[in-house]
Amino acid sequence: MAALEHLLYLLLVSIFSATVNAAYAITGPQGGVNAQTGERPFRQELRTFANSGAAWDLYIQALAQLQSVNQGDLLSYYQIGGIHGRPFIPWDGSNGPNGFTGYCTHNSILFPPWHRPYLALFEQVLWNNAQTIAASYPSAQKAKYQAAAVTFRIPYWDWALSPQMPSTLTSSQISINTPTGQKSISNPLHQYAFHPQPSNSDFPTSDAPISTYVKTVRYPTSSSPTANSQENKVNAQLQANGDSLHDSIYLLISRQSDYAPFSNQGYTGNNSQGYDSLESVHGTIHVLVGNGGHMADVPYAGFDPIFWLHHANVDRLFAIWQAIYPNSYVTPQVNQFGTFTTNPGASEDVNTPLTPFHKDTAGNFYTSVTARQTRTFGYSYPEVQDWGVDATTLAKNTRAAFKKLYDPTNQFTPRSLSSRQLKITEGNVVSGGILRNVSANTYREWLINIEVDKYALSGSFLIHFFLGASPPTDPASWSTDPSLVASFGVFVSSNTSSLPTDTGAVIIYGQVPLTRKLVAAVSAGTLQDLEPGTITPYLASNLQWRVQGPEGQGVPVGDVGGLVVSVADQHVEKTDAVDQFDRYGDLVLHTNVTENKGAGAREGYGL
Repeated sequence: MAALEHLLYLLLVSIFSATVNAAYAITGPQGGVNAQTGERPFRQELRTFANSGAAWDLYIQALAQLQSVNQGDLLSYYQIGGIHGRPFIPWDGSNGPNGFTGYCTHNSILFPPWHRPYLALFEQVLWNNAQTIAASYPSAQKAKYQAAAVTFRIPYWDWALSPQMPSTLTSSQISINTPTGQKSISNPLHQYAFHPQPSNSDFPTSDAPISTYVKTVRYPTSSSPTANSQENKVNAQLQANGDSLHDSIYLLISRQSDYAPFSNQGYTGNNSQGYDSLESVHGTIHVLVGNGGHMADVPYAGFDPIFWLHHANVDRLFAIWQAIYPNSYVTPQVNQFGTFTTNPGASEDVNTPLTPFHKDTAGNFYTSVTARQTRTFGYSYPEVQDWGVDATTLAKNTRAAFKKLYDPTNQFTPRSLSSRQLKITEGNVVSGGILRNVSANTYREWLINIEVDKYALSGSFLIHFFLGASPPTDPASWSTDPSLVASFGVFVSSNTSSLPTDTGAVIIYGQVPLTRKLVAAVSAGTLQDLEPGTITPYLASNLQWRVQGPEGQGVPVGDVGGLVVSVADQHVEKTDAVDQFDRYGDLVLHTNVTENKGAGAREGYGL
């Protein structure tokens, strides 16, 4: 019966779409844009934006207003969030052949540009709400709020700089100045309450418990429909992974100049510069934040308000990368899994429509060509001031801004005070958390490579890596254990039984930095240096990994399809230039570290 209802719904939507001439044109907010110079308002980091006064007040109210819109409305929070996945229905007349997934392009060369018009749509609707709200303030405050409304842009959450969720995301109530005075209201950043609970055709009971929760949850207390979030546990996991997230982002952007491996975790070409990708790191955040809740389930992730802050940061990292490497972009790649409008196995390229996002009322879709620049959508980021400069200067300025925030060898290291301390040991210096040879100005970067079948288990899962003593027997403590190096998240749907079965294994790739932990061992006197003769026997004895399944259970590594763990090092030549990156050599595998471990790479394994 549910399947019949779904088919009837699709038919009605198709008939309705055919009778409507105008598509919804996504332009992004254009208020505050200088048409002559190209200067645009910045999206700001959440913790900075929370102190912006009028703009913050408008943001909270605009989001609360959007969340209150009837869920059947095209521009409701429910419908916009549902573009990413469930309820697997057409949006704005963009019909497709596949009823098993949403529009989102995962494991796809289109992963970064697809999300750009998606965020612009969300931002555009909030901007429109902000104009109406600002106009309702008393005359003494109206001008200030209307000025803030014009330049309003959504914030981003920089989990690489400071991983824990701030109280603005975890508090159930929030105090703001409204047109009728200071008020405490339900915090729209904390959760979204479905109204009403979606029908079985939208959220099938076969997806339970995720489909039965009455509100979005993070690390839910139980499988009960009324479960609550456990943000303290989320923050503990994020904090334990903070160093790894920080170093992953720096390494990814500083060494990966080729768009294809940078963009997505399904890239299968030359991995000599690393297994990591923007999509891979993004997926780990999804799983750590959701942990059985909406963010950890692809079809339901778009309903959690933190989704938009997370993806604004992903888009920011993409924009930073684009400014530094402007000449590399989308190349053809097969999408093995497909989307709502793309069949599994189809080849995607720079001209593939980014459905369902229309760039005009005539119904023309954005492509990676037309969505390439942030200026198209009327915003930028603090690190990417692309007006009044040429491409070379922009790249240098952006590199300098990025290094100041994230370079682990820089004297300014936001991660911790201890990582800024110096230590001389036999001609080596520990500076900003990275060991390097003083005379040669070089060091070795050590990394864990992961490849695994994305759908090896029946939902999202975590692979935890440890150094030292055996990890505890209780899987619930793995993600925060003191011996943890990092957790790698595999971000999928909780109901894999509904997925196509003829795609074969969908192999994804990722990477975990080891260097910072090894430097700590050098500082403690456990290791003498970072040379292979010292490190490989140490890792062979001390590096371990565990797999934690979708329900938090431990899973034998041999039961995880396609899993191969390898260790590599990379020769790095340092530079003291603030606007240049270090020079990285190719990865060198050390199978002697992993060959005697379950799912470890053995002799003959190649990148």
